[in-house]
Amino acid sequence: MRFLDSGALSCTGTVVVSRTAVIPDSALVTKATFWLTLRLSFPHSCPSAIGPSFRGPPGTQENLYPPRWTPRATGGCPKHRNGRTSGTISDERPLCTSASRRFIDDDTVEDILDAVGAAETPLVLLTGFAGTGRTTALARLCERYETQRKHVSAMRFTSRGDVLPAKFSLSPAGRHGAAATRLRGPVRDEPAWATIGPVAGAADEPAVARRAAHAAAAALRRAGDGTVLLIDDLQWIDRHSLAVLEALIRMLDGRHLTCVGTLRVPVNGAAAHYGPDVLARLRKESLVHTLRLPPLDKGQMTDRLKNTLQAAPEPALVDRVHTASRGVYSAVRAATETLLRNGAIRVVGQSAFLVPGTARAEPPLPAECLQLVRELGPTVWESAKALAWLFPLGDAAPRLAGAVLGIAEREVLDHWESLRRVGVVHRGTAAMWRFTIPLVGDALAGFCGPYASRGLAAAAVEALWSSEALCHDPDHRANLVAEAGRLIDPARGTEELIGRAIEAGDANVRSAVRWLEAAADLADDPAQRANALLPLAAAYLAYGDQEKSVRTARLLLEGLEEHLGPDAVIEAQALLVRGLGDLGDTEALRDMADGELRLPCGAGERAALRSFACARLDRWMEAERWSEADGRASQDGRAHAVFGRLIKASGSLWQGRAEPFDQSLRDRERWPLRAVARYRFEQVDAHLTGLLVNGELGRAEKLLADEGLPLNGAGLANRVMAAALRGDFGSATELACRFVALGPGSGLFPARTGMFHAAVSALVSQGRFTAARELLTAARKQTPALAHLLDFAESRIDQALGDHRRAAERLTTALTAAEERGLVVGCDTAYAELADLALDAGDRKTAERCLIVVDRLAHDLATGRATLLALFIRAVVEHDPHVAAECLRRARSRNQPFELSLTIACLVKHGVADPSLLREAYELMGDGDALLHRAKARNLMREHGVAVPGRRETTEENERLLATLVAEGLSNKQIATALDLSEKSVEGRLSRLFSRSGYRSRIEISTAVVNGELNL
Repeated sequence: MRFLDSGALSCTGTVVVSRTAVIPDSALVTKATFWLTLRLSFPHSCPSAIGPSFRGPPGTQENLYPPRWTPRATGGCPKHRNGRTSGTISDERPLCTSASRRFIDDDTVEDILDAVGAAETPLVLLTGFAGTGRTTALARLCERYETQRKHVSAMRFTSRGDVLPAKFSLSPAGRHGAAATRLRGPVRDEPAWATIGPVAGAADEPAVARRAAHAAAAALRRAGDGTVLLIDDLQWIDRHSLAVLEALIRMLDGRHLTCVGTLRVPVNGAAAHYGPDVLARLRKESLVHTLRLPPLDKGQMTDRLKNTLQAAPEPALVDRVHTASRGVYSAVRAATETLLRNGAIRVVGQSAFLVPGTARAEPPLPAECLQLVRELGPTVWESAKALAWLFPLGDAAPRLAGAVLGIAEREVLDHWESLRRVGVVHRGTAAMWRFTIPLVGDALAGFCGPYASRGLAAAAVEALWSSEALCHDPDHRANLVAEAGRLIDPARGTEELIGRAIEAGDANVRSAVRWLEAAADLADDPAQRANALLPLAAAYLAYGDQEKSVRTARLLLEGLEEHLGPDAVIEAQALLVRGLGDLGDTEALRDMADGELRLPCGAGERAALRSFACARLDRWMEAERWSEADGRASQDGRAHAVFGRLIKASGSLWQGRAEPFDQSLRDRERWPLRAVARYRFEQVDAHLTGLLVNGELGRAEKLLADEGLPLNGAGLANRVMAAALRGDFGSATELACRFVALGPGSGLFPARTGMFHAAVSALVSQGRFTAARELLTAARKQTPALAHLLDFAESRIDQALGDHRRAAERLTTALTAAEERGLVVGCDTAYAELADLALDAGDRKTAERCLIVVDRLAHDLATGRATLLALFIRAVVEHDPHVAAECLRRARSRNQPFELSLTIACLVKHGVADPSLLREAYELMGDGDALLHRAKARNLMREHGVAVPGRRETTEENERLLATLVAEGLSNKQIATALDLSEKSVEGRLSRLFSRSGYRSRIEISTAVVNGELNL
């Protein structure tokens, strides 16, 4: 529960003027203004010049920063350390303060600034919640006015009732997410500041208010026509200053002299008591125009996150930030920074994904909302931190907070009511308190020290266990149990934490890790500790922390094995093998597979471990043998049977023996542990992988339908392969990027390789070679099963770039390596591509050898794809149109559009199909956004005299593909090779692209493509 805000304080010295001044006549008003200017110009000559401290409310020495993190002294202006703004808090008084960074939307601000400029009233009032960017709006407004050569005078009110001169400006961070800085005088070339108070007696004697207003108006007029007065934080205005302001507004005309003020809502104090009447009077006379600074909606937040992350955020990420921040600008930035620091945002390609974090956030820096709480006093601050832990407990929360803090329940309620009045919290039904911005509650909880947080959590847990309180949020309840630690019953706490972590599953992996770590620490009984560590090892793996998963699995197998049941031992062994594979520790896997690594377990467990390790190393024949050696693999009621059957079914299929796999599909109702949802899903997903890697989309869809599962119920890797087979390359690449973002902990390892193979093929079809290579690099960082599929995929990059010789060599090498390991899965497509390349090169003998092999594969595998490819090779090798017709009939029956389009194009290329079919192939390719293949198809259509439909669409598509290839860094010669064009043609197309688009260089086009902002 740690969130960060990037606000910082740079402190060197400050000034505060006297809170009141009795001014009997206008002469004294002028004199007072002069004295104010003198003190601002020479603050150190005034011994009484003291200002508001930023060390917290009176009576406390606690710093604004929590004790867990103290900024290092940097002297003067804020510095940046590790991407974070840091500052100094010393006994010197601040000369300037940097407001919390605002995530204010540019379009929204521009609309507001336009509305301010168009208003003809003397006063324009900008209202908004804390953190909505009111000061930033003033800074932007000041920037605009100064561009128009208008003079700007500015001031702001403080929570102590002081009024201070100011100058608003944007930080060098720029317009996007810039901080608005409020600089206190002196300001060079600034004439006497106009002040509206505080003036004693102004609220009670209208004449006093008018005289003070006349003095302020005169100071403004001296600055020249068009002068603007900016006033920040009017929520702190006192009643006397309010009276002066009202009088001043009546003296301004809205054209030559204007006042723009900001007001944080809700308000209290004098602004709440007297302000509504003043506003009503000014509105009645049309002297004020009110504009609201709204929070960001989800569309605006999506744009803001895209600008910040330089990638398109997925909806889940937008929802998470919006839920935490409620669209308030400063909270949006704080939430985003926290997720980034946690490693919970991962950018892959051009998309940003929300993933389980890999680190704990540092304590949050104080945002404006936290400053509000601080200013309410130390007792309210302590009660607010208690509320952050206890608010889900409803009407029991104030009683528990009072007991822990040692104060009366009524006093706690008074404190919380003061928080409500300033808008930090609100009170809903059933006495349920809620933070207006959830992020603020998380930040306050982070400010609690370990002792305080454990005390609050322990009191809450005891109340929940005794039924004195209710908590409808199971995650928060588990957080309380984990935080309470040994202040509660360890056995009961451990049991509850393990249960909640298992219930949460993959939906909340980060929290599950925390709960299970706490459970393992609490457990005194070895058996209970083992029960916590087993799901913890699985959670670490899903979390992306393979090293901790491996250490935990080893601890279970080497130190707690006697407290594990047979199924738990198998689970721990599988986790150990998966973790080692993901870490790329092939040496340890070989030791396991060869039996050189001895763990304290029985012969059956050792056989199972060797089976898992052999499978991870692509030694599937040995994996099957060791699986059969584990006699318990035939016990259908045990986990051994699940893993044993999967290894036998999948291993035989990878080696070209389809019958055991097909028999397993037919016997679905007899799958072991089918009634257990988790084991049922693993078996369904493993069989889906077997079908999809072999191109059997129809059978895969039928399996899901028979099991009553939607396609999105399949594993992520299988969803990528299914999308690619359907020709939906946009979905395939997006899902693949999400898979990479989630890390190697997701998915069964054969499915991962199949996914990478499918995704790379999809990217190549779109001309996105860099992304394709990045995926291959990510895949090879692990210990991939069926690794030859990755080489097959890389050969498609070679083919697309026109390097046919290298593509053939890569295919030949990979096929040889697969044969040495006894693997044939995917080889049917590789042999078909090799035959196609051989015929293009005039090498008929190689094509004939490919036909012999694929004929045998079609017989052994009996899959639709292998049969189709055997027909294709025979048709083009023997130049037989009848075989070609049967090939097309088969392709149509498989209902895979992209596969059909490629089949048509290749058959026409080799002269065994009617060229008029190219129009159908062309349209099918368009459905999947296969820009590169469509470009090659257009060339083939022109060669055969087939008209290309849609000239305008074709031109736009050519330019989009050309821009994509430019962004890939390809030279003109490489682009010409990829598109089967001459270099001169490429130069001409580039010239037309620059002319039509307005882009002036390759760099500009590349930037637009990468940012998803290409406009053609």
